[in-house]
Amino acid sequence: MNKAVEKNIGFVTQPIFLYAEIESYLQNLGEDIMKECYPIKSLLEQKVNLCFSTDAPATSWAVPSDPFVCIKGAVTRKAYNNTDCGDDQIIDMKTAIILYTKKSAQIAGFKNLGQLKTGYKANFITLDRDIFAINPQDVDKVKVNKTYISGKCVFAR
Repeated sequence: MNKAVEKNIGFVTQPIFLYAEIESYLQNLGEDIMKECYPIKSLLEQKVNLCFSTDAPATSWAVPSDPFVCIKGAVTRKAYNNTDCGDDQIIDMKTAIILYTKKSAQIAGFKNLGQLKTGYKANFITLDRDIFAINPQDVDKVKVNKTYISGKCVFAR
């Protein structure tokens, strides 16, 4: 990983895979190796340039417009059936959101996206609850109330 950090290579990962396809990981890798997959916390601690995506439609659980199942996988490290996927790699909600927004825009090379700040495009969503105040187990129940593109509401529930 040292070379990746030196060269600022960006990695895109999808925590949804362990969450949604746990049986396949267990069958092919076994429990110990499965828990080492997607070591997001360790990679971040090593300063690896990392971001998240849903990777839809590679898994039937992934919906391009719904990142919340993937976020749940990252903040709980539990599969849909509650299998422990390596709780030593749990990250906090704020980090997961940054990996989906700011870091994704940076790694993809988009300028003026991924943050709410002066000089950036006003692309953002409003949610039906405070994502930072809920139990991480419930993050997949979060719904988007409104979507704004360049400051204009393009979707309202």
